Amino acid sequence: MSVGAPSHSEVTGPIIDWLISPASADLHLEATALAGYLDGLHAPRGISHAQFHRCIELFYSRALQLCADFRRTLRSMELPLAAEWVASATQMTESLLRIAQGFERVLANASSGAIRTQRRLNETASARALRLLCEQYVIVCQSGREPDDSLWRTANRLYHLSRSEAGAAQAAGSPAETALFTYKRLLGIAALDPRTLSPGELDWAAEYVSRICGQMHVQEDRPPSVDGAWYWINPAATAEPIACNRQNPPEFPNLIFFTTTALARRAAELLARHEGGRGGPDLEPSELFPGVVPTSLLGRMRQRWHSPPKREYPRRRQQYSIEACVGLTTIWRMLRGDSSSAAELISEWDVVNESPGGYAIMQIQGAGIGLSAGMAVALRRDPKEAWSICVVRWLRSPVSEQIEMGLQIVSKGAVPVQVGFRLNTDRAVSMVDALVLPVLPALRQHQAVLAPSGTYTSRRFSLVSDIDRLYIAQGRLLSLDMQTANVELFQFEIDPYPL
Repeated sequence: MSVGAPSHSEVTGPIIDWLISPASADLHLEATALAGYLDGLHAPRGISHAQFHRCIELFYSRALQLCADFRRTLRSMELPLAAEWVASATQMTESLLRIAQGFERVLANASSGAIRTQRRLNETASARALRLLCEQYVIVCQSGREPDDSLWRTANRLYHLSRSEAGAAQAAGSPAETALFTYKRLLGIAALDPRTLSPGELDWAAEYVSRICGQMHVQEDRPPSVDGAWYWINPAATAEPIACNRQNPPEFPNLIFFTTTALARRAAELLARHEGGRGGPDLEPSELFPGVVPTSLLGRMRQRWHSPPKREYPRRRQQYSIEACVGLTTIWRMLRGDSSSAAELISEWDVVNESPGGYAIMQIQGAGIGLSAGMAVALRRDPKEAWSICVVRWLRSPVSEQIEMGLQIVSKGAVPVQVGFRLNTDRAVSMVDALVLPVLPALRQHQAVLAPSGTYTSRRFSLVSDIDRLYIAQGRLLSLDMQTANVELFQFEIDPYPL
């Protein structure tokens, strides 16, 4: 060592002291400290390979603790996040990627003989790195951002490293400790399209996937048939998983294939046990996950795992302004001619692209508070047009104060009403504000009701309208067509023989 060069202990000592110290309760400070000490670890100051390995293991434990706190805090937040949370979440997720890549460096050192190979090092290091990438993916999506290609590029490299002969030489202590198990967890979450879930729903879903992802099937051979819930990944292109029913897998070598059919089956079994009164506490609402209705969420997860949605219509790029009224209650007030100012109920957005089935719209300044996937939005381009009623399919917020929404059209026009479902033959629940949607031959053959989530409790309900004249009727539910965290849509007919 040259005179004046720092010793290994001088370089790593402050880093290790921080890593073994109690975590700060301030998540912003903790995220900043994590990034800063990682900079110190990667600085070219002669840290030995063994010391680097020791520090990366300690960073792994410290980062997992911070991930749990971050995810728990983001559960109750709405998009777009405040600037300080966007900055901290970005800093946090970049650190997770660097730690995962640090494990790759450890594996490279072991392969070259620079450090002594430990039992199951290839397996455990890959598994821990993939665990951090799972956490990174969840936090990135909770904060409304798009995962970077480097996440999938690193995850696919780690998967292949763990499948090498060196990794298979010594079995892991349990299936949950394997890199394959953690890789499956990442794939199972990605197949849900996290942009369609609220931050709290995504965290609940990630916890559930961690319990059942071992059921998934992953293979590197092309399956005889890709019908159903099959996905493919091209590691060479660094792309995220693509559903085979959206895009056929190319005839390239080294593709990775997986299916989520087993996850859909497990979710269906749990829902069936719950409906039969044998489900236990798993699907009960919890204060730990505010705003999450587990039965509704798991039903949507089962549907997506069973039948990945297809893209039915091509998108056309557009650039024009459009009026939007956000939220079922706000739409109801607006359609009734609420005397509130237009600025309170209606906002201006820019259309990014459109198709016969929906829109992608964006607002850069003054984005509304309380936006979430699954809520209702009314749109119109011209004040003379009828309002198109849509449901938010996905949300993203690339930067603070900017929000983008993907919308699915469910109706052209709507009538504000009140509905109340019967608990028994002689008593109805409190009436709630809802919208009656007209028949749309391409979508449904009967009228439908768009109501707050949790409204539907039985087959019959009362309907009251006082637009122009008072109208009272009894409706009979025909089919429940959509359930989200915010709304549900069901077709109905007027019962000619009310009870």
